[in-house]
Amino acid sequence: MRHFDDPRVGAVAGNAKVGNRLNLLTKLQAVEYITSQSYERRAFGVVNSITVVPGAIGAWRKSVVLAVGGFKNDTLAEDTDLTIEILKRNFVIETEQLALGFTEAPDNLKAFFTQRFRWVYGTLQAGWKNRQIMFKKKFGPVAYFGIPNILIFQLFFSI
Repeated sequence: MRHFDDPRVGAVAGNAKVGNRLNLLTKLQAVEYITSQSYERRAFGVVNSITVVPGAIGAWRKSVVLAVGGFKNDTLAEDTDLTIEILKRNFVIETEQLALGFTEAPDNLKAFFTQRFRWVYGTLQAGWKNRQIMFKKKFGPVAYFGIPNILIFQLFFSI
């Protein structure tokens, strides 16, 4: 809650951990959560460009969520979409490593690919939806780091 003492903070991303380390696939996802989701989120936090406060372990300032129109249903990644809307209004997104949330990772390839398709496609939808803000100063750091990162690393590297 300490992050919300600052009125500029719109949301706080917690630290998601894989709770079901049952097989090689879930153990690899546990490593991925530590590296890409934890370290990457902290790095993007330095430049206020965290593009997703995960729905499973995030805290949102209610007044800010209402001000941006709440969760929308036009992407498969509504948490990413909402986070970008908050950043576009120059609020700060913080990360809190001590806020832990344990998730159940997919333990078979079919469920894994279904989840990842939803994540990648939804993130691309949110990035594409906001592509017009790229490199526009009034939208703050997300315009220089967050949206370009989504479009470069999610779209072009995937192609």
